[in-house]
Amino acid sequence: MAPAKAIGTLHYIEQTVYKAEKALVAAKFNGIALNPKKFDAQKDAMKPDFIEKNPTGKVPFLETDLGCIFTSNAIARYIARCRADTSLYGKCFDDEGQIDSWMDFCTHELEVPLMTWVYPTMGLMEDVPKATTEAQADVKKALTTLENQLKTTQYLIGDFVSLADITVVCALREGFKCVMDPAFRKPFPKVCAWFEKCTAMPQFKAGLTGEVKMCAQAEKAKPVLAAFKPAAPRGAAAPKEEKKQEEKKPAEAKPKADAKPKAEPKAAPKAAAAPKAAAAPKAAAAPAAGGDDAAVKAKGDEIRALKDKLKAEGLSGKKIDANDEVKKLVAELQELKTKAL
Repeated sequence: MAPAKAIGTLHYIEQTVYKAEKALVAAKFNGIALNPKKFDAQKDAMKPDFIEKNPTGKVPFLETDLGCIFTSNAIARYIARCRADTSLYGKCFDDEGQIDSWMDFCTHELEVPLMTWVYPTMGLMEDVPKATTEAQADVKKALTTLENQLKTTQYLIGDFVSLADITVVCALREGFKCVMDPAFRKPFPKVCAWFEKCTAMPQFKAGLTGEVKMCAQAEKAKPVLAAFKPAAPRGAAAPKEEKKQEEKKPAEAKPKADAKPKAEPKAAPKAAAAPKAAAAPKAAAAPAAGGDDAAVKAKGDEIRALKDKLKAEGLSGKKIDANDEVKKLVAELQELKTKAL
């Protein structure tokens, strides 16, 4: 029997392959063939037809004869819906709603904090200790939700494997492999047992890349890989230098202006009054701005961490800058800088 023809080419980034694995595992459950292809962000993103066929620039994306489908969950849904005679996307309309709910939970409540914690250990983004600590707390909340659900059901929506299970397992795998050590996993026995049961299935084994294992010790952050380092803000350095020089010039000009009155007796009273002008020590009282400086630095770190994450997902410079969340944080940073002046 001839092998089934692939329904499309699944482009993915090797370092974030878990996103593509959602579709690859779903394809194994539905008996659908896919043609997986590694995406080189440095080369493939520069090709003229890349944005033409994939307007958002997001990776992974599934290239089919009818067009491109982007974002990992949308691709996985497409694969699941290709077969109406399986229960991968549920057995009824209510099941579909439950599956969608868990997939959205996976994206917002699990993946975002988990990858904020995991990516620095893979060299995909800079480690920001405060953000990592907050992410760990959020991951615990997500795992608690899963633990409570799995106390009442065999799988996430009932007694059968659905796309909800596939999506969450693929995301959790990165955490179990890199950062969630035995002590972190201990409060979640149901989640661990469910994860191991799923990954032991032949469809998961065929769709997941490499060996599935849980770490004995959490990995530490690594230097950011060259391909994922944010571009150096060359233009941003110049304004700071200009600003410093502008601040220095007025400071130097004041003594010269004060020197003339000393030579003119009539102006002496004004010179005596000069201490008021010299009350520039108020500027020195700017230690209060130290808090602003700290806030500016913290906000800058937050922006860099988000940009690193978006870059790891395959977005390039202009698309990262156009991201709504990035623009919001940049606006907040500008406001903090204005207050610090």
